[in-house]
Parts: sequence; C-alpha cells; structure tokens
Amino acid sequence: MSDDIAPGLAALRSEMARQYADARASFDAALADARPIAARIAETGRVLMLGMGASHWANRMVAPSYRALGIRAYAEVLSEHMRGPLPPGERVTIITSQSGRSGEISAYFGKPHDRRDHFGLTLSPDSLLASTVPVLVGAGEPERAYAATRSIIISLALHAAILRHLGHDDVAFLDVLDRGDPTGGSAPEEAVAPLAECDTLVLSSRGQLHGALEAAALTYMELARTPAIALEIGQLLHGPLEALSPRVALVLARPLGDDARGITRLAEAAMSWGLRPVVFDIGKQRRLQGATRIPLPARDALAGVAELLPAVQSLAIAAAARRVADFGQPRRSSKVTDGEAS
Repeated sequence: MSDDIAPGLAALRSEMARQYADARASFDAALADARPIAARIAETGRVLMLGMGASHWANRMVAPSYRALGIRAYAEVLSEHMRGPLPPGERVTIITSQSGRSGEISAYFGKPHDRRDHFGLTLSPDSLLASTVPVLVGAGEPERAYAATRSIIISLALHAAILRHLGHDDVAFLDVLDRGDPTGGSAPEEAVAPLAECDTLVLSSRGQLHGALEAAALTYMELARTPAIALEIGQLLHGPLEALSPRVALVLARPLGDDARGITRLAEAAMSWGLRPVVFDIGKQRRLQGATRIPLPARDALAGVAELLPAVQSLAIAAAARRVADFGQPRRSSKVTDGEAS
C-alpha cells in the first residue's frame, strides 16, 4: 500500500508530526489554570484519574510521576469506576477525555454525585466535560485520525502542567518536546516485518515506560485488527509466556537502570524459543545478538515515556498499514464511542 493512496496513514502522520509542538503549547497555556488543581491535590494528597481507551493509558503513564512526589495517585477505567468506585474520601478527580463527550462521560455526569474537586483534561473546549467541570484544554483541536496519537502526549503535557506546581522536575520532559522527533522516526524494516506478519503482538517493559506500550497495543489493535496485549514483565512471566511462539511478535523496551536486566533475560529466552524480539533500548544497553534493536536517548520517568511513545506508535502504525487494505477506517467502532449504550 503506497502512502499516496492511504488517507488513514496520511492523517495519522499529520497528527504525529505536530504532537510535540502541540504538547508544548498545551503545557504553556495550561500552567496558570493548573495551579489551583495542583494546590487542591497537595491539600488532599490524593488524585483519582479516570479515562477510557488511550486517555486511560495516558493516566497510567503519568501516575508514577504523581506518586514520586508523595501523592496517592490512582488511574482507573471510567466505566469500571462507575460500577465499583473507590470509598468516599477527600481527593481530586481528574477525568481525561480528548473528545470530552463519550458515552461514559455522559453516564458519569448523568448520575447525582458531588462534583467538587472534579477537573478535566480535554482537546474539546465545547464538550460536555468542559461545560460540566473546570478543564485544561490541549492545543490543536481534537484529533481527526481514528487511532489516538497526538492526544496522548498532549494529555501527558496537561498533567505535566499540574505536576510542575507540585514540584515535578520537567526539564527533561520539556526538552523532549522541544528537541525530539515527534514522528518517532522510520521504523526499520526488520522491526516492521514481524508485526506485519504475526498472529498476535505482545509488548512488555518495566515501570513507567510500560504505559507507552499499553497505548501502543491499543493503537495496533485498532488499526491492524489483530490481537495485541501489553503485559508488565512480571505479569508476563506469571504464565502468559506459554503463549509465545514464532507466530507471536514480541516488542520490549529496556529502561535505564537495573530493570533492564529482566528485559534482557526475557529477550534472550524468547530468541531460544524461535522469536526475534524488537527491543527499544533507552540509552546504552548490552547488545542482544539476534534481536532487532531500536535505540532511543537515555531518558527516564516522564521524559522516557515521551521519547518512547512516538517511536512505538510509528512501529505499530507502519505494521498495521501493511496488514489492512482500508487502513485507518474503522468497521465496527467510531472515533467517539458510547460504551454505556444498552
């Protein structure tokens, strides 16, 4: 499939090309309005982050940054939270939704409850979410492409504006937005081919980086119409290894520090089982003979997530575009969904 006849691919690449610039603009524009949200989080010491789809994964990516500052941060799926909420207590609730008008948003605010200490993150200033609670609004209007790319990094940037007032050191994160490649670069052919030909995709890492792989699994499934699952390496080692085979593509991310060793051992074991894993290496890592390596700058925490996210998005998109004739045109889903429809 050539790029000039793939409108879905063109739309996604357009979104990705501007994602760092829009994220930086979002951060700068949100700083003033983020201050009272951060102040209330500091007062309560707790924040509950709710979202669906890629918005939930964005919340998952940023939760460790709140926790590192001593905040009890929880990232929950909004539809699950409505059916099994946390016990009552003083905390801030942040609802992340790029459209601000999904069925879950409507259902959540359609039920009577205390909306104090509720805030939103969105790309849609005229949405139900924005008209119901105070929101931070991302730059560049809502995404037009089907799968989420730009909205994820913008959501991280809006969270980063809140985190700034809580004491988060965002120099490295902002440096990625200012100097990095928002497209993730061109994924090498030896990395694309396994994902383009596999029966299933498995992704795994440790720590904060793993959230980027969870988002990439969703992107791949949406676009490639092929099963994908992201399991933190500890979870993967507790049984699901039995599903690995040469017909399964394996994508790993080796973080900085001691956690890289566990990813290295998994990659070496997978190669002994007939797989050729794709490994995103954050910083300088020991060479893995037989694996496909994609090097990335030495970043950790939220900056590492911001480096990895476009790179793994680029890989997932390139492989999906090769698998699907009507790439980027959903058959069963829509850009804004109603998971609460009866």
